[in-house]
Amino acid sequence: MAGNINYSVLRMAVPMFGRAIRMVYQEVNENKYVSNWIGEVFKDVETEKKRLISNRDLVRVRLEATDHKTDMVSDDVFLWLKEADILIPEVENLTLQVRRRQWNEFRKLLKKITTLNMKCDFQPFSIPIPSLEHFSSGNIVSFKSREKASDQLLVALQDDNSSIIGLYGRQGSGKTTLVKAMGEKVKFLKMFSKVVFATVSQNLNIRTMQEEIADSLDIRFDKNSEAGRARRIFSTIESMIRPILVIFDDVQVKFDPEDVGVPCKSNRCKILVTARCQQECDLMYCQRDVQLDPLSKEEAWILFEKHSGIHDEDCSSSPDLSNVAREVAFECEGVPRLIKDVASSLRNKPIDEWKASLDSLKHSMAKWKIFLSFRGEDTRYAFTGSLYQSLCQGGFKTFMDDGGLQTGDQTSPSLLNVIEASRLSIIVLSENYANSTRCLDELVKILECKKLKKQLVWPIFYKVEPSDIRNMRKCYGKDMARHENIFGVDSERVQKWKSALGEVCNLSGMAYSIGYEYEFIQKIVEHANDIRSRLQIRNI
Repeated sequence: MAGNINYSVLRMAVPMFGRAIRMVYQEVNENKYVSNWIGEVFKDVETEKKRLISNRDLVRVRLEATDHKTDMVSDDVFLWLKEADILIPEVENLTLQVRRRQWNEFRKLLKKITTLNMKCDFQPFSIPIPSLEHFSSGNIVSFKSREKASDQLLVALQDDNSSIIGLYGRQGSGKTTLVKAMGEKVKFLKMFSKVVFATVSQNLNIRTMQEEIADSLDIRFDKNSEAGRARRIFSTIESMIRPILVIFDDVQVKFDPEDVGVPCKSNRCKILVTARCQQECDLMYCQRDVQLDPLSKEEAWILFEKHSGIHDEDCSSSPDLSNVAREVAFECEGVPRLIKDVASSLRNKPIDEWKASLDSLKHSMAKWKIFLSFRGEDTRYAFTGSLYQSLCQGGFKTFMDDGGLQTGDQTSPSLLNVIEASRLSIIVLSENYANSTRCLDELVKILECKKLKKQLVWPIFYKVEPSDIRNMRKCYGKDMARHENIFGVDSERVQKWKSALGEVCNLSGMAYSIGYEYEFIQKIVEHANDIRSRLQIRNI
């Protein structure tokens, strides 16, 4: 019958429904418990996340406030920031899909955040960077001029766009001592794993440089040819885990570092060269140049006191000695090596020897009596050539390109050394003088020597008007505009050229426009004879 109820089936079904109802009830209670637990943990995670974000921001502020010139931040700080920057997005992603996660993941994440928050109290946060004097074992006094060059070198070495960096300064200025100290400093700062040093000098020897580099890198050559050695050094550097710094010291001639085995464009190494002038840095294609300035008068006196043993109390008891001592110190022209040598030689000596040394110093730095600066295309075979001949015939040791070296010298000094080793510079300012960047660089150097070495400078305005030069008109205006187009209007080099041209026009000089050139030249020679005693060269 359709309406009949099967009681036996009903009796069997009731217990099954009861068990199902109990299971559903139990699951609901468990989900409710899980939900409550997740809710509590979620609150803890959110609290710790906010705390972590706050701690991270505080660490960043403290990091930005640190003077990285004087203090080195602990590696733990950077590792902590890296962990925080990874963990914070992980927490934020978790909150978006919280119900898909399992309990253990919540526990692990909460523990990670809590632990990281507890580790943000860094001891120490940073440590002071020792002075250059420390890195040089006391061979460098921490003068401002040295610190300035050191800071500029550090910035250049940290620049990813600069693979070859140049440090230039006159002989005896302390370039080698500085780069060796910088080598120790960058190792301390963990910028480079190794610092390799090789001396270049004028007598270029590739094999000697390769041996110096190989010794520093623990390389044993399996081939004896320069090319085979270069490949071995190159492959060793390229395979290194951390970058190295290669220092080529006293570069006086152009060479290719890759001939030695040192890659020029590699993230495995950087190259630092020392040279005596900027032109030599340019020959090595340096992307950044740093000039090592002479010591200031105050710095020179401090260094002189240290090595001479003379002190202010000694000078106060003998005013004559005080005057002579300071003159001797300043006559050394801010060159540390010369200051040390002269000061040491005069230690405990009578004042008569101080005066004799002062007299010698005033002339000893001059090797060439007269240096001629001129535009070859304009006047080499005419006016300047005749002037050079007349000066030589008059007994003046005169430098004119390679002509002045035909007096017995075996090796030609660099242009920088020639200018520095002269007592008088005659600048022949002709129509196209400013067309030559070399002439302009010579002019800048000559005026620097006038200031630092009290060198005499005579401008000769050869068929040009000083006002045209001063106001950058006619050819001088056109040439300078061309230089600005090539190097940039705000180029430091161009600005130095402009300043030098303006300065030389304000010096007392001689002008030639028309008439017999030999008569004009004779007047220049006579004028030089009038000051011959000031051009006298003696030996210390």
